[in-house]
Amino acid sequence: MKTYQFRLYPNKHVEQKMFDTIELCRQTYNILLGELQEQKVIDRAQIQGIIPDIKICDSRFKKLYSKTMQYECYRLFSNLRALSQTKKRGRNVGSLRFKGKGWFKTFTYNQSGFKLIGTTKRYNTLRLSKIGDIPIRCHRAIKGDIKQVTIKHEQSGKWFAFVVSDEKKSIVQQPIKKVVGIDVGLDNFVYDSDGHAVKNPRHLKKNEVTLTKLQRKLSTKKKGSKNRNKLRIRVACRHEKIKNIRTDFLHKISYYYTTQYDAIGMEDMPMTLKKDKFSKSRQDASWGRLRQFIAYQTIVPKELWQRTHECRSCGFTASRDYNSALEIKRLTLKEIGWGTAESTLVEMGQVVPSMKQEAPLF
Repeated sequence: MKTYQFRLYPNKHVEQKMFDTIELCRQTYNILLGELQEQKVIDRAQIQGIIPDIKICDSRFKKLYSKTMQYECYRLFSNLRALSQTKKRGRNVGSLRFKGKGWFKTFTYNQSGFKLIGTTKRYNTLRLSKIGDIPIRCHRAIKGDIKQVTIKHEQSGKWFAFVVSDEKKSIVQQPIKKVVGIDVGLDNFVYDSDGHAVKNPRHLKKNEVTLTKLQRKLSTKKKGSKNRNKLRIRVACRHEKIKNIRTDFLHKISYYYTTQYDAIGMEDMPMTLKKDKFSKSRQDASWGRLRQFIAYQTIVPKELWQRTHECRSCGFTASRDYNSALEIKRLTLKEIGWGTAESTLVEMGQVVPSMKQEAPLF
């Protein structure tokens, strides 16, 4: 599965329908959560079965596509599962809360209810059931069959579509020749075993003065006023710009290592933020996101029912149990001092290159 992010340009009439859809999704979530709290035994099928009754009782929900309502049931139980897993890790957790107005920013069309129409013009058309046609800027071709479309409204007022496609890649055999170890830090963002170093760009610190001035002005405006809303959008745009710069930087770093090396070992650091003077700098560095970007381009995911491990990069094939035994042996040798330094090895894979020509990192 691969996700593409595209910008949407709805008109005012369609945009109002999208806002109404988000609000109805929020109300659907709260109704399902209320029914869940009344039950002594958690039964997802029974909770999802009341969705048709919601449409009968309130005609407003007929404007909502059925698959979109069903996805809110999936979202509810996904949150419940995440809460349970957090509790198993020993953390103190509460219970799921009802979502107030303004909390929801997304709605999803799963499997059906959408159609991407190609045109010869700059903008294509995304057709959504119960909403209509929306101009979409597809800056790159979508490979594979489209399985899901998620619409998101950002704080800056922009709309985006996240298109999930099922892309089947062919395996290209590549021998493992180049291996690298990566250490992350605050002075040098990355320092690898080949001696390459990248200074920490400190994206937040560079924009902190401008951001502080805008937030100070925002605090003086009356809540609910038009001037406050204008400044709120400016603050959101500044935060969005910082986020985009950081994401672009992380993509370039991860793309360099996943294309130049056959195996990567990365420092396994806890991502929980400590409350000290470096907490803001650690959060701005986003080591966890760098690890995620490298992992999604390299690690071969498998479900429990898949009994064979097949590397999509080098072509190595082994049974799941045999591959697990090799991994246990490697960890055992490391434990008794016969192994290598602590690192997390991941296989290499091919990634889609950037559409823009960029200067090399090193």
